[in-house]
Amino acid sequence: MTGVLILGKELRRHPERARRELHARSAAASVAVRRGASVVLTLEARLRGQKESGSELVGRHLRAFGVPEAAIVREDRSRSTREEVLLACEHAARLGLEELLVLTHDYHLDRTRSLFEEMPHRATVIAPTAMLRHATELERAAILGAVPDEGVFAAERVPEALFSALAGLLRPLPTRIRWGLEVRAGALLRDSGG
Repeated sequence: MTGVLILGKELRRHPERARRELHARSAAASVAVRRGASVVLTLEARLRGQKESGSELVGRHLRAFGVPEAAIVREDRSRSTREEVLLACEHAARLGLEELLVLTHDYHLDRTRSLFEEMPHRATVIAPTAMLRHATELERAAILGAVPDEGVFAAERVPEALFSALAGLLRPLPTRIRWGLEVRAGALLRDSGG
């Protein structure tokens, strides 16, 4: 069985773009469910300064695209990509998922892939545009409405480089300690507003 993980997107920085990206990821997840995925995971917590969590927003989008409520696993727990990866693998083990299809945007693909390389579950990390071929007109519009341009890549380059550098500095530590530090750093940087 395959499950889908929609990675969160902090809604405080570039809020309109973040909302478009979560809409696009939800549209791509809808395509995946129609093509046989059994469940969609959305795990992002409500962060300080946000009126809602990314998971709440994604849940609404998924339902609007026709994804059955029973196929949506929504938690408001994660505050970083590392934490989302760890939680998603816990859910995958509990649900008997053999593979995760992970949806994020192009600027975030490399770091996300490197996080999943260390995990026991097989994961395919893609951008929503990879699902365009099978998308309905409504899904296609949502996906194309959030394709990153050079300005987006420029805006995301610095935080992606910082998070990758932090992961590199922590790499010599034992795995559990390193992952715990990355999760705590994400919580501190994003300060859950739950």
